[in-house]
Amino acid sequence: MREIRTRSTTFLLAGQIFGALASLTLAAAPAAQAQEALTPGSFRAFAAEGVEPRMSDFSGLPVPRYASLRFDMVNGRSGPSADYPVKWTYERAGLPVVVVRESNEWRKVRDPVGDEVWVNKSQLAEQRTAITTHAGVMHLTPAADAAQAARFNPGTVVSLGDCGTVWCPVSTQGQKGWILREQLWGADALPPAPGNR
Repeated sequence: MREIRTRSTTFLLAGQIFGALASLTLAAAPAAQAQEALTPGSFRAFAAEGVEPRMSDFSGLPVPRYASLRFDMVNGRSGPSADYPVKWTYERAGLPVVVVRESNEWRKVRDPVGDEVWVNKSQLAEQRTAITTHAGVMHLTPAADAAQAARFNPGTVVSLGDCGTVWCPVSTQGQKGWILREQLWGADALPPAPGNR
């Protein structure tokens, strides 16, 4: 398996969560093997925990907020400058993150397992994505008894539409459908910023 998040010591769990080819298969095909070491507890339940909601003086956008990695290789540093050492190298375009702090050119982000690093703002996209926390089924319509569009493993990155209380419209690898909101990290609502401070 290609390592998707690396640092000087290899981290098996990180490689599995950010695995290169988290599976999405057509429903008619056999289900792909689930990544057994990845459990829902591997992901932080509340993405904005410990972050005071506010409007950023730097970007004018709310913090916390979701973003995604723009490129296949993004360095996460220990501080807000290229002078700081690289803590993680992410190799997964589209990976969802939460912006928890900002400086002029840098954003402190929290990844799906709760690690925080500083990333240059040019490395982030505003496109909403999510990552699956369970193996499951993508349905053609938002109903448990609806026809299946595809199966997925934990760690599959999907583009995210506007979620309802139970279901989220998603797309990935040319497939479109609906996934239960509880099976996605990046779909929970973040606390709203009260305004400029």
